[in-house]
Amino acid sequence: MLEKCLNKKRTHSQDKSSIKSSLPSKKIFSLEEFDKGASNNIKLVTNHISPKVLSKKQKLNLKQFEYEVSKLNFCPIGSNANFSGNYDNYLGITLSHISKMTNIKFDNALESPSIYENFPKNVIERLSLSDKKILVLDLDETLIHADFDEEFANKENIKYDAKVSFYSEEKSEKREKIEKIEKFEKYVDDESVLTDDDSKDLSNSKILNTVGIFLRPGVKEFLEEASKYFEVGIFTASVPEYADAVINYLDPENKFIKFRLYRNNCINVKDLVRVKNLKIFQNIPLKKIILVDNNMYSFAPQLNNGILINSFICDKDDNELSNVLSYLLNYILPAEDVRKVNGQFFGFKNIVDEMILNES
Repeated sequence: MLEKCLNKKRTHSQDKSSIKSSLPSKKIFSLEEFDKGASNNIKLVTNHISPKVLSKKQKLNLKQFEYEVSKLNFCPIGSNANFSGNYDNYLGITLSHISKMTNIKFDNALESPSIYENFPKNVIERLSLSDKKILVLDLDETLIHADFDEEFANKENIKYDAKVSFYSEEKSEKREKIEKIEKFEKYVDDESVLTDDDSKDLSNSKILNTVGIFLRPGVKEFLEEASKYFEVGIFTASVPEYADAVINYLDPENKFIKFRLYRNNCINVKDLVRVKNLKIFQNIPLKKIILVDNNMYSFAPQLNNGILINSFICDKDDNELSNVLSYLLNYILPAEDVRKVNGQFFGFKNIVDEMILNES
């Protein structure tokens, strides 16, 4: 990805002085993507939003956001299409979709208390006081790949780097009955009526899951080195039970990863895509925040804050993290405003602006 952008930049004389040719080359690898399912998770606590009561203005803002999202009509392309040989195609399709999202006020979605709950307030305060820039990392297909479909389970020539275990909840039949009744506020059929015995068994059961994972080459070294210069954290669209198991494996002593955000911290856009609004970090200026992700839609609210990395499955020759680290240290670290550097280097926002202009 970065090498592709470097090659493009070299064709423009005005940018030649700002591009270095020392970044390593990239490899092509096979891809797939899967959904991890939804769950409750850890979010941020804010000063200006009550965890229980919304003001009239906040309610109106959320309704406005829902209305704007309801007008969207596109079929998103999966990040399984984000591989080095398909970079231009993936970029063109995803940015054309994002161009249709520019009128959405994503900040209004941050009025929802569910976006913020349970993330320690002191973490945000500490990050805001740090002199370091904030490096936000996606997890799946960016740092690791989890083989939930067991595609590689029985392949002799491919071995997992590790296996992680975590508990997930399975709703009891009685609990599902109650939720069904509460949702529709009526009994749908005779079978949905709760008996006296039903109320005795409403708890959800816990299921132990184990999944094999592949580590992106150099991931632990990347985290260690990046943490010397940045405040490093994870922002994943996965559920916390699974994500925490992986993060705890990558950083068992919590030396490098300083914060964790999960699926409910993302903004769900019609169940089409999940967007990561970096304004969730509140008082931290966007000029200090960079997001590395393999999914272009994640950057929709702040295109110039994003570094798009190719999706990873199990390629042992992959060196994307080496590319990213070189870019971070050579360009982002000394930058006064990461958005200006990213905007010049990748041009995502400029492409979207040109698309909108051509459509008008």
